[in-house]
Amino acid sequence: MNNYTKDYNEFRVETLRELQSLQKQWRKQDFKYTPEQQERYDYLLSFRRAQVTKFYEDGLVWIGPSKAGQPLDESSES
Repeated sequence: MNNYTKDYNEFRVETLRELQSLQKQWRKQDFKYTPEQQERYDYLLSFRRAQVTKFYEDGLVWIGPSKAGQPLDESSES
């Protein structure tokens, strides 16, 4: 069962969008942040890392070998 609400999911997406926006500004500003931008980026980055850590704790991250490109084993389904 998914314990995350719609508001939380939207907040996660907004965090990523704001990080991307700051990274675009960083490129346009000769790879330098203003002090305010640096503070906001550091906050968002630490927040995002906390989110990902929480995903691992809640078991929402796949940990195992990749099955991409391998044929499906349908013989075990009887």
